[in-house]
Amino acid sequence: MAEAFGNIMREWRSIRRFSQLQLSVEAEISSRHLSFLESGRAHPSRSMVMKLGDALQMPKAMVNQALGAAGFTPAFPQLPPDDTALAPVRAAVDYMLINHAPLPAIAIDRHWDIIGANPPALELFAIGGVAGAGNVIDAMIAFAEDDLLENWVEAAYLFLVRLRVEIAHYGGDHTLERYADQIARHPRLKGAALDQIDLSQAVAPTIFNIGGERLSLFSTIAQFGTVQEVTASDIRIEMMFPADDATRRYFENRQ
Repeated sequence: MAEAFGNIMREWRSIRRFSQLQLSVEAEISSRHLSFLESGRAHPSRSMVMKLGDALQMPKAMVNQALGAAGFTPAFPQLPPDDTALAPVRAAVDYMLINHAPLPAIAIDRHWDIIGANPPALELFAIGGVAGAGNVIDAMIAFAEDDLLENWVEAAYLFLVRLRVEIAHYGGDHTLERYADQIARHPRLKGAALDQIDLSQAVAPTIFNIGGERLSLFSTIAQFGTVQEVTASDIRIEMMFPADDATRRYFENRQ
């Protein structure tokens, strides 16, 4: 068990690009003790696993894995989505989606699967020809096939940046890596030079052309700060806002 735990620590120290000395300073333990933990010569306490997981900014699921490797029970629960304990989380998601109308809002999970959407978002997807899209990245790739997104290259590049940040946070994720590869290899993005992408704006909106209307939207992302359940802690609510008056009026008039 100690050896398995040590392997996990070495892997995550490599992912976070920490030396043993850097991690020992961050975790406030001696580098000698950390060396013993990684080699399996010492067995960690439960609190030590938690301390190292915090220092390495390990996702909750990975902390549970490290605890299991050290012989301890998980610290963070992993429940079915319809579990009664998650009722407050579901209610909070619904509240944010409903109260963001008449502007679009969606809720997504770790892999960008859409788990909730308010009527304006559903209408936007329907008008855009991706009604029933189950995943934001799939929808973005579908948008590349027409002129719905005026600035598809810029929007796709920013999506790719976000994906790579999330992959690094999770220490790798096969599903997210597959999506990142799909976007990076897409002919429209692959053939674009970075100097063609305008990153100098204070706000980088996504610009839709829908039925003769030019809609400019940017997003804010809300995530739960105190939810400890593994899957629910990864839920994000993406709320879209108008970047100009014409877009604001468009959605206000559709109430």
